[in-house]
Amino acid sequence: MLTKAIRELLAKRPGAAPAPERPFDVQTLAAAALMVECARIDGAFTERDRGAICHAVREAFALDHETAEILVGVAEKHEDDMWDNWLFTETIKRHFSRDEQIEIVRRLWEVALADEHLHPFEERLIERVARELDLPEEAVAQSRELATERTGRKEEPRE
Repeated sequence: MLTKAIRELLAKRPGAAPAPERPFDVQTLAAAALMVECARIDGAFTERDRGAICHAVREAFALDHETAEILVGVAEKHEDDMWDNWLFTETIKRHFSRDEQIEIVRRLWEVALADEHLHPFEERLIERVARELDLPEEAVAQSRELATERTGRKEEPRE
Protein backbone atom coordinates (compact mmCIF):
# COMPACT_ATOMS: atom_id res chain seq x y z
CA MET A 1 0.00 0.00 0.00
CA LEU A 2 1.35 3.45 -0.93
CA THR A 3 0.54 4.93 2.48
CA LYS A 4 2.79 2.37 4.19
CA ALA A 5 5.55 2.99 1.64
CA ILE A 6 5.40 6.74 2.27
CA ARG A 7 5.53 6.27 6.04
CA GLU A 8 8.57 4.03 5.62
CA LEU A 9 10.26 6.51 3.28
CA LEU A 10 9.62 9.41 5.65
CA ALA A 11 10.88 7.34 8.60
CA LYS A 12 14.13 6.42 6.78
CA ARG A 13 15.21 10.04 6.23
CA PRO A 14 18.42 10.97 8.04
CA GLY A 15 17.62 12.31 11.50
CA ALA A 16 13.97 11.27 11.34
CA ALA A 17 12.40 10.53 14.68
CA PRO A 18 10.06 7.58 14.99
CA ALA A 19 6.56 8.61 13.97
CA PRO A 20 4.15 8.65 16.91
CA GLU A 21 0.61 7.42 16.47
CA ARG A 22 -1.28 10.24 14.83
CA PRO A 23 -4.99 10.96 14.58
CA PHE A 24 -4.59 11.70 10.85
CA ASP A 25 -3.36 9.85 7.78
CA VAL A 26 -0.42 10.33 5.46
CA GLN A 27 -2.50 11.94 2.71
CA THR A 28 -3.74 14.58 5.16
CA LEU A 29 -0.13 15.13 6.24
CA ALA A 30 0.88 15.54 2.57
CA ALA A 31 -1.78 18.23 2.04
CA ALA A 32 -0.71 20.07 5.20
CA ALA A 33 2.97 19.87 4.20
CA LEU A 34 2.18 21.49 0.84
CA MET A 35 0.36 24.26 2.70
CA VAL A 36 3.43 24.77 4.90
CA GLU A 37 5.67 24.90 1.83
CA CYS A 38 3.33 27.41 0.21
CA ALA A 39 3.46 29.65 3.29
CA ARG A 40 7.25 29.41 3.57
CA ILE A 41 8.18 29.85 -0.06
CA ASP A 42 8.10 33.65 0.10
CA GLY A 43 10.79 33.61 2.80
CA ALA A 44 8.51 34.72 5.63
CA PHE A 45 6.60 32.24 7.78
CA THR A 46 4.54 34.07 10.38
CA GLU A 47 2.08 33.07 13.06
CA ARG A 48 -0.60 34.42 10.73
CA ASP A 49 0.53 31.93 8.06
CA ARG A 50 0.56 29.09 10.58
CA GLY A 51 -2.89 30.10 11.81
CA ALA A 52 -4.20 30.09 8.23
CA ILE A 53 -2.84 26.57 7.73
CA CYS A 54 -4.37 25.34 11.00
CA HIS A 55 -7.70 26.88 10.00
CA ALA A 56 -7.51 25.32 6.53
CA VAL A 57 -6.78 21.81 7.80
CA ARG A 58 -9.43 22.05 10.52
CA GLU A 59 -12.05 22.92 7.90
CA ALA A 60 -10.81 20.65 5.12
CA PHE A 61 -10.33 17.53 7.23
CA ALA A 62 -12.84 18.13 10.07
CA LEU A 63 -10.14 18.18 12.75
CA ASP A 64 -10.36 19.66 16.21
CA HIS A 65 -8.03 22.52 17.16
CA GLU A 66 -5.49 20.35 18.99
CA THR A 67 -5.26 17.77 16.21
CA ALA A 68 -4.84 20.52 13.60
CA GLU A 69 -1.99 22.03 15.63
CA ILE A 70 -0.29 18.64 15.88
CA LEU A 71 -0.78 18.01 12.16
CA VAL A 72 0.74 21.36 11.20
CA GLY A 73 3.69 20.77 13.52
CA VAL A 74 4.35 17.38 11.96
CA ALA A 75 3.88 18.86 8.48
CA GLU A 76 6.44 21.57 9.27
CA LYS A 77 8.95 18.91 10.29
CA HIS A 78 8.35 16.76 7.22
CA GLU A 79 8.38 19.73 4.86
CA ASP A 80 11.72 20.80 6.38
CA ASP A 81 13.19 17.37 5.73
CA MET A 82 11.96 16.83 2.18
CA TRP A 83 14.00 18.11 -0.72
CA ASP A 84 11.09 18.00 -3.14
CA ASN A 85 7.33 18.20 -2.79
CA TRP A 86 6.74 15.52 -5.42
CA LEU A 87 6.03 12.91 -2.74
CA PHE A 88 3.36 15.12 -1.17
CA THR A 89 1.77 15.95 -4.53
CA GLU A 90 1.82 12.31 -5.65
CA THR A 91 0.19 11.24 -2.39
CA ILE A 92 -2.60 13.77 -2.90
CA LYS A 93 -3.02 12.66 -6.51
CA ARG A 94 -3.43 9.01 -5.50
CA HIS A 95 -5.57 9.40 -2.39
CA PHE A 96 -7.91 12.31 -2.99
CA SER A 97 -10.74 12.62 -5.50
CA ARG A 98 -10.60 15.31 -8.19
CA ASP A 99 -12.97 17.52 -6.17
CA GLU A 100 -10.85 17.06 -3.04
CA GLN A 101 -7.71 17.94 -5.01
CA ILE A 102 -9.36 21.15 -6.21
CA GLU A 103 -10.35 21.87 -2.60
CA ILE A 104 -6.72 21.42 -1.50
CA VAL A 105 -5.59 23.82 -4.23
CA ARG A 106 -8.17 26.34 -2.99
CA ARG A 107 -6.76 25.95 0.52
CA LEU A 108 -3.27 26.56 -0.87
CA TRP A 109 -4.52 29.84 -2.39
CA GLU A 110 -6.04 30.78 1.00
CA VAL A 111 -2.75 30.10 2.77
CA ALA A 112 -0.85 32.10 0.15
CA LEU A 113 -3.23 35.03 0.63
CA ALA A 114 -3.08 34.90 4.45
CA ASP A 115 -0.38 37.57 4.61
CA GLU A 116 -2.34 39.84 2.25
CA HIS A 117 0.31 39.55 -0.44
CA LEU A 118 0.50 36.88 -3.13
CA HIS A 119 4.17 36.35 -3.78
CA PRO A 120 5.12 35.14 -7.28
CA PHE A 121 6.83 32.09 -5.73
CA GLU A 122 3.55 31.13 -3.99
CA GLU A 123 1.63 31.54 -7.22
CA ARG A 124 4.12 29.41 -9.19
CA LEU A 125 4.12 26.68 -6.54
CA ILE A 126 0.33 26.42 -6.53
CA GLU A 127 0.16 26.42 -10.32
CA ARG A 128 2.85 23.71 -10.48
CA VAL A 129 1.03 21.56 -7.93
CA ALA A 130 -2.22 21.98 -9.90
CA ARG A 131 -0.43 20.94 -13.12
CA GLU A 132 1.09 17.89 -11.41
CA LEU A 133 -2.41 16.97 -10.23
CA ASP A 134 -3.65 17.37 -13.83
CA LEU A 135 -6.33 19.83 -12.71
CA PRO A 136 -8.14 21.85 -15.38
CA GLU A 137 -6.98 25.47 -15.57
CA GLU A 138 -10.58 26.65 -15.20
CA ALA A 139 -10.98 24.78 -11.92
CA VAL A 140 -7.70 26.24 -10.63
CA ALA A 141 -8.81 29.75 -11.60
CA GLN A 142 -12.17 29.23 -9.87
CA SER A 143 -10.46 27.93 -6.73
CA ARG A 144 -8.27 31.04 -6.74
CA GLU A 145 -11.29 33.34 -7.07
CA LEU A 146 -13.13 31.51 -4.29
CA ALA A 147 -10.09 31.72 -2.01
CA THR A 148 -9.83 35.45 -2.68
CA GLU A 149 -13.51 35.88 -1.80
CA ARG A 150 -13.30 33.68 1.31
CA THR A 151 -10.21 35.41 2.70
CA GLY A 152 -11.41 38.90 1.82
CA ARG A 153 -7.89 39.59 0.59
CA LYS A 154 -7.17 41.47 -2.58
CA GLU A 155 -4.23 40.27 -4.59
CA GLU A 156 -1.61 42.90 -5.23
CA PRO A 157 -0.99 43.29 -8.94
CA ARG A 158 2.26 41.85 -10.20
CA GLU A 159 4.65 44.18 -11.94
